[in-house]
Amino acid sequence: MRTVDVTIHYLELVQPADFRPKRSGRAGVRFAMVPVPMPELNRFFYCAVGAAWTWYERRSWTLAQWATAMGPELETWVLSVDGIPAGYTELKRLDDGAVELNYFGLLAPYVGAGFGAHLLTEAVDRAWAMGATRVVLNTCSLDHPAALGNYLARGFTEIRAETIRKQLPADPPGPWNSAVESR
Repeated sequence: MRTVDVTIHYLELVQPADFRPKRSGRAGVRFAMVPVPMPELNRFFYCAVGAAWTWYERRSWTLAQWATAMGPELETWVLSVDGIPAGYTELKRLDDGAVELNYFGLLAPYVGAGFGAHLLTEAVDRAWAMGATRVVLNTCSLDHPAALGNYLARGFTEIRAETIRKQLPADPPGPWNSAVESR
């Protein structure tokens, strides 16, 4: 393990008019809801998307833990390009009426091609359609260097930031953890 300082940025949108959408002009880009909870799919995306960004807290979860986390307040949406999964987001209804972009990201081959702004646009549109009183998310200094800029460029405002000391694995988790159970 290693100890690092991590800055967490808490962001929000309080009204749809504040949002500045940006969609990809590329044909074949689709945003679709996963119609039934699929813990295996969320686990795949969490591990594959988060591999480079030290997402490790959920890597050792069992499928039962994943299933429990996927209650009725959570929707999973997948961005695809020409029929190939490119990224995902988990949208979670909070008790105060907000919708949180709980997890959000792209698979490595799609990073840097404008799909992040497109995915964010679709996710925020869906959050408002879910009846959100506001849309919230957080990002940190371990995420992609362009993440915070993408959120701010789309109209999110930072409501607070904090720096914490965090214990992280000595090496980034990599694309998959062989210790993750299978059925």
